[in-house]
Amino acid sequence: MNAGHAAGRIQELAGAMRRPGVVRKITWTAASNVMLTAAAGLGGIILARAAGPVIRGEYAGVTAWFGVALVIGSLGQPAALCFYVAAEPERASSYLATSRAMMLSAGILAAPLLAHGNASVATGYRIAFSASIVGFVGASYTFSLQATDLRRWNQVRLSQPLLSLVAVAALWGMRLLDLDAALAVLAGTTALQFIWAHHSCRRVGLVPGRASSALVRPLAGYGAAQIAALTPATLNAQLDKLVLSQMVPAAALGQYAVAVSISLLPAPLVTAIGYVAFPHLASRGLAETAAHRLTRAAILSSMLLAAGVLIPLAVLAHWLVPLVLGDAYRAAVPLLWVLTPGAIVLASSQVAGDLLRGRKRPAAVAWAEGSAAIFTLALLVALVPALGVYGAAIASTVAYGVAFAVLLGFLRRPRPSGQPAPTGLPG
Repeated sequence: MNAGHAAGRIQELAGAMRRPGVVRKITWTAASNVMLTAAAGLGGIILARAAGPVIRGEYAGVTAWFGVALVIGSLGQPAALCFYVAAEPERASSYLATSRAMMLSAGILAAPLLAHGNASVATGYRIAFSASIVGFVGASYTFSLQATDLRRWNQVRLSQPLLSLVAVAALWGMRLLDLDAALAVLAGTTALQFIWAHHSCRRVGLVPGRASSALVRPLAGYGAAQIAALTPATLNAQLDKLVLSQMVPAAALGQYAVAVSISLLPAPLVTAIGYVAFPHLASRGLAETAAHRLTRAAILSSMLLAAGVLIPLAVLAHWLVPLVLGDAYRAAVPLLWVLTPGAIVLASSQVAGDLLRGRKRPAAVAWAEGSAAIFTLALLVALVPALGVYGAAIASTVAYGVAFAVLLGFLRRPRPSGQPAPTGLPG
């Protein structure tokens, strides 16, 4: 390929990203992701300093179960709802009402499973029960907005962590911050987020709506494929640390965890590309040629953005890591170098997954994540006994590369024949 042709291809891809409002939406979504991550992190720091390691650990246990319950109990509906609201806007309110009914049923059935937790924090688990049911139903409203109004969607997503940060800081200042207070903040801010999401959906005409039994099957089918993808993805994200926790000293695992955390820094910026592209690809208004251009532009942009953040970080890590975290974490630097290639393709894989979901192929994401999980497990078993944390870093990098290759293979295939015919773009 000559230089002129390469330049022309880059201009073509840049043009695909300049569809009306796309760059603006990506920028706003990326900024929202960064603010969301920062608010959640700062709230955790305040709780850790105010309550001490014991209460912080109890809070982590309760909220871990809360998070797992939300993922499992959601039945994959956030992604399913985003797709169908974008693909069939004339039935958006009915899809929302149907998903809401499904999520409410799931919440009633799934939330009591948390009751098997530690009896000493029983009140905390009761608070989590109520918050989980609200969270299930609220997700229906929140992710309908992703397909119709990204500005309102980002505002709703930001509301809970920002309100939680303010409340936790206020309780800390009044010396009232304990486990039950922190969980009450979680439940209260989740409820306020639900109210705001409902109000926002009303403003854009998504409510009221009437549930339809005919819509349960497509929502459930898409959601099942999404859950099938989330399960191995969660395994891929945690398996290395679970294995290392049993096979290497805690200090070595601490170095590895720091390196992994640094390697994930581009994620809030890069995932914004997928969040914006998902509903555009699901929309009836995107012709096949335009969909291919948007797909290529999203993949290229995500890789360039991830590399633009991580490569300078890796180069400067020898000075930055000891400066920011202390000299005790200097051993994390070479681990970061090993993880960097995998982290770049991991960030792009998250975008590729959203692109496939927008093409009504959540099952393809499940195949990719499942393939990566097999490689992760096999390589961890083979490499960690001999190489320790470096073996885990190599295993992660290779597995992320495998997942990305499989995702790209699916993206090269044409859109399914059942995909809706072109009409108009989502707002």
